[in-house]
Amino acid sequence: MKKTLNIKSTYGASLKLCMIGQYYSAITPFSTGGQPVQIYSLVSDGVPVGTASSLFVNRFLIYQLVVTFYSLFMFIIRFNLLYTEAKLALPFVIIGCLVNIVILIMIFGFLLNEKFIRSLLSKSIRILHKFKIIKDIEKSEEKMNNTLLDYKTSVEEMKKDKKTTLELILVSIVQLTIGFSITFFVYLALGFEMGHFLDIIAIQSLHYMAVSFMPTPGTAGAAEGGFYMLFKVIFPKKILSFALMLWRFIDYYLRVMIAGLVTLIDFISRKKKVSIN
Repeated sequence: MKKTLNIKSTYGASLKLCMIGQYYSAITPFSTGGQPVQIYSLVSDGVPVGTASSLFVNRFLIYQLVVTFYSLFMFIIRFNLLYTEAKLALPFVIIGCLVNIVILIMIFGFLLNEKFIRSLLSKSIRILHKFKIIKDIEKSEEKMNNTLLDYKTSVEEMKKDKKTTLELILVSIVQLTIGFSITFFVYLALGFEMGHFLDIIAIQSLHYMAVSFMPTPGTAGAAEGGFYMLFKVIFPKKILSFALMLWRFIDYYLRVMIAGLVTLIDFISRKKKVSIN
């Protein structure tokens, strides 16, 4: 994607940028901290703000599209399993799917009817202002307009380079499958035989949707509760808690430690460069 936007970079630099984003996403509510820091990092390296924003908006759009349809597909093919074995978790899964679908509708609806979406968002800002959730209407509307402009520009870029867009969709599918497979390898590590792969992938994708709208950093609390509610179908009760701790350590804490170390090294490196200059 960097090549499409004419951003000169190496694989190592791209990996570092990804790790920095992972770290800040993991420690902020709704995973909102990653992209702003990544954009700031690129701008610090001389990339124009508009180009840097476009890069991550493109990535967000593609990822959001893929994860929503991926999870919906799994929801359809494994609905009976959820309905019979995990009824308590089903409402959270449905709400999570609906939230992500609404986000996609809003994004792509803007491209079809810009005036309507702008009006809808402006009214939403004013309603939130009445409830004291938003303090500065003008600042919020300015931010909204800039964000919508970024989305519009990014989609135009995606239309121009369909090959890269398709490649990113495929990469996102592989990325999600690998991430959702962690629980399967935990399952094998605990001594169980091969099996349940598709069930575990399906449940993990729906677990992601169910907790993605939770406002805690790293979806703390919701992730653990959701895992316990959904994966009691797969793991025996006596080792479910251990499976939960092992999965959470690999999926979240290990990621935070590795990405945090990379972020710290990058911070020290940038400080040294500033001191030299």
